[in-house]
Amino acid sequence: MTKTDPRASDTSVFPDLVYKETVLRPLFDGAKTHHVQSFRAIDRAHLVMLAETEILPRATAGRIARALDAIDAEIDPAALRYDGTVEDYFFLIEAELKKRLPADDAGRLHTGRSRNDIDHTLFKLALKPRLDHMAGLLRALITATLDLAEREKATLIVAYTHGQPAQPTTFGHYLSAAIEVMLRDHERLVQARALLDLSPMGAAAITTSGFPLDRARVAHLLGFAAPLQNSYGCIAAIDYLTGTYSAVELVFLHLGRLIQDLQVWTAFEVGQLYVPNAFVQISSIMPQKRNPVPIEHLRHLSSQTVARARMVRDIVHNTPFTDMNDAEGETNEAGYQAFATGERVLGLLTALLPALQV
Repeated sequence: MTKTDPRASDTSVFPDLVYKETVLRPLFDGAKTHHVQSFRAIDRAHLVMLAETEILPRATAGRIARALDAIDAEIDPAALRYDGTVEDYFFLIEAELKKRLPADDAGRLHTGRSRNDIDHTLFKLALKPRLDHMAGLLRALITATLDLAEREKATLIVAYTHGQPAQPTTFGHYLSAAIEVMLRDHERLVQARALLDLSPMGAAAITTSGFPLDRARVAHLLGFAAPLQNSYGCIAAIDYLTGTYSAVELVFLHLGRLIQDLQVWTAFEVGQLYVPNAFVQISSIMPQKRNPVPIEHLRHLSSQTVARARMVRDIVHNTPFTDMNDAEGETNEAGYQAFATGERVLGLLTALLPALQV
């Protein structure tokens, strides 16, 4: 029996409508929500480098730069609605360049690069400010807790072991132990940040290209400390993701233990901590109730943050050491929610702790 080539009779047209709605549209919406400014920065940094290295004639680079400026001025990303005409946001910009440039110029911006190195650069550029902001909020919490520990260094409390009263200590002693953990958690954020500061640009698909790109120049223009050296690792080694979210997870796993103690110590039967009225909610039917509800919100928001950070690591478990979608658009977008809830925890806890009284 002669086997026919299915390509000869394939009359389907990309994209399949279900694929468009279930995959391409969410990815496009995520790109326009989180990555537009970084797309623009990457395009311009790469273009400057191509001109400086004379890979592109300066006249060509100038035409491309003016076309990019026109696209920025004429297209509002927030108003874009995905219709399947192009595959993704990258191809949208390339299509817009083709409308404004000679045919030979439009594709030359992409010289020596791939969506692969672009994507991982986008994700790092999105994570760096988020991690910086979280580290700043954690430092503010550490400062507030240090002040409280100094204030309460002689204030007696009951230390518990195995859930039972054990020995007398001071609230300052207890808080100082928590501060030491916060400082170690902050160091883990700093270590994760160092890996985010290495640029993948120039790796192209995974083995670089034949063009003499100045990777260090592009890294500098984009605000990175240096290029990440191994091109395969630029694309396949996603330990910048797992490292970032591991560090984030530990911050809130550890804070959750402190928050749980606050919950127990404010219980009526224990009464070790007093929560002032500004942080107390009342009952709609029981007039005697003073509910320290912010502590409950701190606990569940910490747990949400732990779960969202852990989810990113779980998604990439047992994935191949190569380019893959598992660690890309939607996984990164989901991970950003860990920063959103985590920032709420750090802000609220920084406000609540100094208000507590023993």
